[in-house]
Amino acid sequence: MQSPVGGSEQGVGGGGGPVDLRTDPRLGPLGGGGGGVDPAMREQQLQHELLLLKQQQELQKQLLFAEFQKQHEVLTRQHEVQLQEHLKQQQEILAAKRQQELEQKRKLEQQRHEELEKQRLEQQLLMLRNKEKGKESEYSINGFWYLNCCYGFIRGAHHTSLDPNSPPQSNTPGTPPSYKLPPLLGSYEGRDDFPLRKTASEPNLKVRSRLKQKVAERRSSPLLRRKDGTVISTFKKRAIEISGESAHTHYAFTLSSIMHLHTHIQIHCTLFNWNSTPCREVEERLVIFLPCLEKLHFLIFLSFSFPYLSLSPSHSRHPFLSIFLLHTLLSLPPSLSASPIISFSGLVYDTFMLKHQCMCGNTHIHPEHAGRIQSVWSRLQETGLLGRCERIRGRKATLDEIQTVHSEYHTLLYGTSPLNRQKLDSKNQKMYAVLPCGGIGVDSDTVWNEMHSSGAVRMAVGCVIELAFKVAAGELKNGFAVVRPPGHHAEESTAMGFCFFNSVAITAKLLQQKLGVSKILIVDWDIHHGNGTQQAFYNNPNVLYISMHRYDDGNFFPGSGAPEEVGVGPGVGFNTNIAWTGGVEPPMGDVEYLTAFRTVVMPIANEFSPDVVLVSAGFDAVEGHQSPLGGYNVTAKCFGHLTKQLMKLAGGRVVLALEGGHDLTAICDASESCVAALLGDELDPLPQAVLQQKPCPKAAASLERVIEIQGKHWSSLQRLAPTVGQSLMDAQRREKDEADTVTAMASLTVDTESTEEPMEEEPVL
Repeated sequence: MQSPVGGSEQGVGGGGGPVDLRTDPRLGPLGGGGGGVDPAMREQQLQHELLLLKQQQELQKQLLFAEFQKQHEVLTRQHEVQLQEHLKQQQEILAAKRQQELEQKRKLEQQRHEELEKQRLEQQLLMLRNKEKGKESEYSINGFWYLNCCYGFIRGAHHTSLDPNSPPQSNTPGTPPSYKLPPLLGSYEGRDDFPLRKTASEPNLKVRSRLKQKVAERRSSPLLRRKDGTVISTFKKRAIEISGESAHTHYAFTLSSIMHLHTHIQIHCTLFNWNSTPCREVEERLVIFLPCLEKLHFLIFLSFSFPYLSLSPSHSRHPFLSIFLLHTLLSLPPSLSASPIISFSGLVYDTFMLKHQCMCGNTHIHPEHAGRIQSVWSRLQETGLLGRCERIRGRKATLDEIQTVHSEYHTLLYGTSPLNRQKLDSKNQKMYAVLPCGGIGVDSDTVWNEMHSSGAVRMAVGCVIELAFKVAAGELKNGFAVVRPPGHHAEESTAMGFCFFNSVAITAKLLQQKLGVSKILIVDWDIHHGNGTQQAFYNNPNVLYISMHRYDDGNFFPGSGAPEEVGVGPGVGFNTNIAWTGGVEPPMGDVEYLTAFRTVVMPIANEFSPDVVLVSAGFDAVEGHQSPLGGYNVTAKCFGHLTKQLMKLAGGRVVLALEGGHDLTAICDASESCVAALLGDELDPLPQAVLQQKPCPKAAASLERVIEIQGKHWSSLQRLAPTVGQSLMDAQRREKDEADTVTAMASLTVDTESTEEPMEEEPVL
């Protein structure tokens, strides 16, 4: 074995180990007296051997590094092959599933087509039977009799015949009257009444004679005459005659019966081949009438007369009555339907969004998981809030809708199946990263599921679009979208931060393009800045974006959202970033968020005067979220109060879309509070401590910086700048004092003007 200096194990002088020639005492001054060794030469030899040793070590190092690189390349190739095989398997599974779905869809379409064809044939057969068994005049007489029958039933409330003089049945005091409903058409056998359909065994003259007699009796009845002697001959006029007591009794049946009216009108339009436009008009008017309680009498009459129209082949039909209903509804004064009373809040949710999850199946290591929206939806059900709202059916957004914000490549990459993505340029196509958990994703947070993610992210966008369009069109007064994955981080060509498509930004674009909404306010109170939403509207003066987020001088994800970022070109001043700085010592809470709304958000929003308000409702600022997913201590109830303030804008047309927030209890509490606010419920008052507390100095400094920058664009901010450091109670007291002062000065001015009298002119001498 070689020694460290390259010599043999036998040292100089026959020793048993290596020796240092410079210090070994055995050599003496001349190297031990044996032969005389030159120290300089020995030193040179040692230096040479040391150099050789270093070269040998460097060579070994290079060989090891080359071996490492070789093994690394082998492992990398193996990993790529495994990943490709995995993706290929997923694509094959997806292709097989799609094939099954297409086959099933084809079968369903075929079945539906057969059913429609069968229904069409049955309808034609029924119409032929009608033509054979009756004439148009008979339909008219029968229809007129049925109008009188229904009116007599409602007018008498519990009379058993058409005779206006027949006494009502007695009822137990304190109980509603018992109603004897008229039997189905074609089976009525009253002794004094005629059947609605004549049979082959009855003489025609006898039937017509009895019909004329009944018509004459009804026309001469005092119940159908006004005080001035004119006959009331239309549905609407007759319905007005219903007494208040009768209307009160029938009200319990009206709401349930009105749905039958919708169904029957649709069926009659189909049976008699009427144009779809009047049918649709009738339905729209009926929907408008429903919340209008001052038109209750008219609804009562319709709801009781129409459900008893028989539609089975064994009973007669009365197109006269249906036509008369259509004519009556379409001829109503515009004042009845010009200002519909919309009293519903909307909720949208779809279980398809639950399928977006990491293929590893472990939800504990992925904060953005399906349990988020499941928990929120369950909470709304348990509290009864869901039952008080109108649930909206979701849908997948189209690729064209998504491309209003995102590039075509980005849309195809994340919005289509693997088979369709093969059309993309493979050189430019982004490869998904393999995550430590074994799944794949865009990054360590933004997971991807080849089977379901593309459909789920499109469903989230479509749900927000559907809800916002109904609110903007006046069909709903406001709404809350329980959706995932979130979207406000998604930029034009980049997916990040759990986000793929920017739902709120896409919705805003479509509201402008398709509904012509002039001005839209987007409020983003997620603790992370919505970099994608800011990018989408950075030069747009018709969309005001206000974000309230943790910034910490750019050290908090995503790093954007500085207060100096105010927009470019025509969009300057329409991008407002309330960027909290200073970390979490102390953390921001209710006082700071309410102060921001009082001094910045609401003044700018009121000055902007939007037509629709969209809210990126992330709840990761709620207490319970630790850094880096949160760190603040805002209460869930506070977001309910913030929602109440936003409802003062845009005529109350406010739509909230769930963004971030990963503590289940926190997001459930906050969602419950916001939905209760949208429904108009009385919220728990803010604690006295919150009203009396001043915002922390770091928050005050952040708000003062925002006001300094945005004050150049919004004049309403200047007046509130001195109140940033005040408590809510002090600020309210100050505003009240200012208002009282203005009122007093105005009153003083009026009094002064009223007391001034013109001076008397001196008489002319």
